[in-house]
Amino acid sequence: MPTIKSLLSNKNLFLFGIFLIIVGMPLSSFLMSVGQFVLLGNWIIEGDFKRKWNVMRTSKVLWVMSSFYLLHLIGLLWTSDFAYASNDLRIKLPLLWFPLLFITSKQKPTKKEVEGLLWLFVSAVFIATIVSTLVWLGLTKHKVVDIRDISIFNSHIRFALMIVLVICFLIHGYFKSGKWFWFLIKAVLIAWFVVFLGIMQSFTGIVILGVVIVYYSALFLKSLKRPVVKVGAFLIIGLFAAFVAHLVIKEIKEQQVPVKPIVRQEKTINGNKYYNNPKSTEAENGNLIWANVCADEIEAQWNKRSSIKFLEKDKKGNEIGFTIIRYLSSKGLNKDSTGISMLSKEDIALIEKGTTNYLYTNKSGIEKRIHEVIYEYDSYKQGKDPTGHSFMMRLEFWRVGMEIIKRKWLCGVGTGDVQRAYTYQYVYSNTKLNEKWRLRSHNQFMAITISFGIIGLIVFLMYLFYPIYMIKQKHFLFGAFILISLFSMLNEDTLETQAGATFFGFFYCFLIFFGTEKSDTYDSKNNS
Repeated sequence: MPTIKSLLSNKNLFLFGIFLIIVGMPLSSFLMSVGQFVLLGNWIIEGDFKRKWNVMRTSKVLWVMSSFYLLHLIGLLWTSDFAYASNDLRIKLPLLWFPLLFITSKQKPTKKEVEGLLWLFVSAVFIATIVSTLVWLGLTKHKVVDIRDISIFNSHIRFALMIVLVICFLIHGYFKSGKWFWFLIKAVLIAWFVVFLGIMQSFTGIVILGVVIVYYSALFLKSLKRPVVKVGAFLIIGLFAAFVAHLVIKEIKEQQVPVKPIVRQEKTINGNKYYNNPKSTEAENGNLIWANVCADEIEAQWNKRSSIKFLEKDKKGNEIGFTIIRYLSSKGLNKDSTGISMLSKEDIALIEKGTTNYLYTNKSGIEKRIHEVIYEYDSYKQGKDPTGHSFMMRLEFWRVGMEIIKRKWLCGVGTGDVQRAYTYQYVYSNTKLNEKWRLRSHNQFMAITISFGIIGLIVFLMYLFYPIYMIKQKHFLFGAFILISLFSMLNEDTLETQAGATFFGFFYCFLIFFGTEKSDTYDSKNNS
């Protein structure tokens, strides 16, 4: 029987800490945090601090990978909100101690252990998707207002990134096996994860997956020697790309339907006055939204048919009055009591859920999301209020962020003053965005530039790419992870939350130090 001492060896504690982090990322923030403290505690118990200090002193990679966190400490010199700054430093701690723990620790997982840990991550993400599916089907007590609510363990965007990373793991030859059933299991898992991204309507996840597939498909085609095989593979990839392009073009064409001629009326059949805005070109299915609108009649008739009153919000959190008007427009109905009376019970239920166009019932989740993004972009160009529309709000975040960068382009506003700068700029630029939604950039590169200026952006880019250059190793898994991370940073401030910082910090270090095919040579090459 193994003794307690052998079970609690430094190697086992090291692997146990990684185990908790890998399981916790998709399933439990608590386990994810505990895992980091287990690694830190094991590092302290391990001792040998003289050797560790020498490694810390001489490792160029460690200094480069610590530079980003050190930048935040230096940024305290010109910040005023130290409460915000201290919280930011706490959130980003994983970016400091993962490289420190992995580079200086004596413990290194074997290739077989790395493979097992990656399969564990696949299993944990799979379990999370099953639980989310049960939530989506209404088989749990969790209330689903928006489809994104089915991701109950963490942010739906962060969850989508994990799913894309898992798909890359499964595609990669890392899990080599001569057994046919393993290939079948991997194929089924890949298909399931792709389907789940569609269920979750994760536009970010699907776009990033598409980018990764296109990039590595190009590398794969380049590596093929036989012309017949190369042509066949090219046709398969081309058909997939054509299908995606067809979906996008179809939605663009639907959104650009010519505005149908309409007679702008003065009064309803009940003698009430219509509101007409001749300058507005907003339309649903070619029907002008702000033509023949009588809000008083809509309110009176709607309140008779729905438990959600006209002045309340739909189940997506948007003003239901606006949802009703868009939905009526999509069906070509006047926005009055007559229009409401022509809606079926199914129509009423769809409006209550936040559906703005009756055609959405015949679209897949991805088609619906593409249609919504196109509508939001057109509305934003016309100067409409972006509140409640995720894509429109991002455009506003970026616009305001660029205004801050123009004022503080060299050194930024400091570690703790990002939110203060945004709060001021929203007011100064007369944003139409509701105060509740006046958030930060949702773009990691912009967030860094706002905090630390162009100097900070250069340091951040060095932090991302210089370790890769120094180690000079090419590997599918690590390359896929970098692509996933970079594209997520264009759409999200990935490192501004604990879950995001842990996800990036852990896999960046784990894959570069342990997951590459020559990672066992890392110490001799870079720490001397």
